[in-house]
Amino acid sequence: MILTKLSDRNQEDALLWRRIVAGLEKEVLRLPPSERAWIASRLERIGRLQEELHALFLQGGGPEACRDCGGACCDRGRHHATLVNLLGFLLAGSQPPLPDFARPCPFLGEGGCLMEPSRRPFNCVTFICDAIEDRLDAAGREDFYARERELGALYGEFDARYAGSSLRGILIRASRLKDADLLAPAVGAVV
Repeated sequence: MILTKLSDRNQEDALLWRRIVAGLEKEVLRLPPSERAWIASRLERIGRLQEELHALFLQGGGPEACRDCGGACCDRGRHHATLVNLLGFLLAGSQPPLPDFARPCPFLGEGGCLMEPSRRPFNCVTFICDAIEDRLDAAGREDFYARERELGALYGEFDARYAGSSLRGILIRASRLKDADLLAPAVGAVV
């Protein structure tokens, strides 16, 4: 019974994902140039910050720490992908990786994350465990958390602007919005 429920949920999430991507592709095509430019400028900065955070993760021995624990934190990412992440792929003219909802994180493949650091979800690039944090010196930790705050503010700009943006994840947000456009103005948005 439990396996059947999980299988049904996985299928529902896969259908919802396909609907989200297809709908967002159409919305992106309809974007006015000024709105596309607004998104692109922020996505560029987000990508750079995420690469910088990933460099600090590497500096702190992230791959070794993850290998030692088996990547347990990456095993919890079902709802981490956001509107920002999808826009990063679509505005670049590419498709996001195909998620496997039978996995605890649908974007975790045999060789690790299927998304490059610049397009990974906020939760994924901003989480460092104690083992990694302890390997960073004080300046590295300060650097990491300053970049995390700046990145959070950028994601927050999307949340304030678009109904479909939330750090709770695109699956949850799209479910709540039903058939509404993800790029519709957020409640109270001043665009």
